[in-house]
Amino acid sequence: RNLPFEAEEEELGGLLQRFGRLRYVCLVLHPESQHPKGCAFAQFQTREAAQKCVQAAQGEGEDEGLRLGGRQLRVDPALPRQAAQQLGTRRPRKPTGTRNLYLAREGLIRAGTKAAQGVSEADMAKRARFEELKHQKLRDPNIFVSPTRLCIHNLPKAVDSTRLRSLLRSLPGWARAPHIKECRVMRELRGQGRSLGYAFVEFGEHEQALGALRSLNNNPRLFGPQKRPIVEFSLEDRRKLKLKEQRAQRSLVRVSQSPPSPLPKAPQKEPEPPGPPPKNQRGRKKPLVKGGGEGQEAPPAPPNPPAPPNPPAAAQPWSGFRTEPWEERVELPDGTSRKKVLVLPSHRGPKIR
Repeated sequence: RNLPFEAEEEELGGLLQRFGRLRYVCLVLHPESQHPKGCAFAQFQTREAAQKCVQAAQGEGEDEGLRLGGRQLRVDPALPRQAAQQLGTRRPRKPTGTRNLYLAREGLIRAGTKAAQGVSEADMAKRARFEELKHQKLRDPNIFVSPTRLCIHNLPKAVDSTRLRSLLRSLPGWARAPHIKECRVMRELRGQGRSLGYAFVEFGEHEQALGALRSLNNNPRLFGPQKRPIVEFSLEDRRKLKLKEQRAQRSLVRVSQSPPSPLPKAPQKEPEPPGPPPKNQRGRKKPLVKGGGEGQEAPPAPPNPPAPPNPPAAAQPWSGFRTEPWEERVELPDGTSRKKVLVLPSHRGPKIR
């Protein structure tokens, strides 16, 4: 344990060979990102060589123990597979899954499924390319799936941010107007600023973003059956978001430290001479309450009752894979539950029946 993440198997094998001949050295990789987890397994050909290695790693001084890449290694005898499984069941695992990987499945359309019927070959090729790019990005542990921000591909060039916002507000199924925090069609930075054919939309609530995705994704009624929207939850980088937050904080500090600019004095209005009120104000009376005397004001109108939450979008034959919220929790041995960590779908190619 405590291996440097950039360590290679050959480098570790060269360190351990001084205790005896090795059968193999194997680094442990994370099943989702395929990155090293900082630990490995090594098997010697003799028991004596393994015992020498364990004893040599016990020292904790600067010149003692085994070191690789400036880090002191922890070496312990490996347990049998059955004993390791029993040890794992005793200790309840801590809740994980802050990257929302299960949302990467939402809207997935595979060739050979019912949702793929009528989709053009060009659109299916785009979907396959975007899905492969998504899997490559999610190998980085700093990348996570945003639960409220959507990325919309395959937009016509004539669709701008205003038209897209109006389209989102006019989708069926909204019980109240959705809170759209951002709606931006990406354009060229140089030249005529033409549309690049994709946009980012951020909602105030996850349920609203999920309903918009299921209504827009692969919908043949919006821009025609040959150019269907490709909608997925956006991928975000924790490092970039942290830098953005730091820039915003520095900007607030500069604003708070800058001296306030003096406000211009408003011109004082000369007092009007006393006299009869203007004609347009003569004879005006306050609204009366029904059944009351003169001079009693009407009570304020009652506020509008709050609208019910948005219902989930109805299942459409073209909308693709749908995630289920009740599949996101798993029971632990101690009686508690945690969010279930769903990895990316293992099958992304055509579905052969």
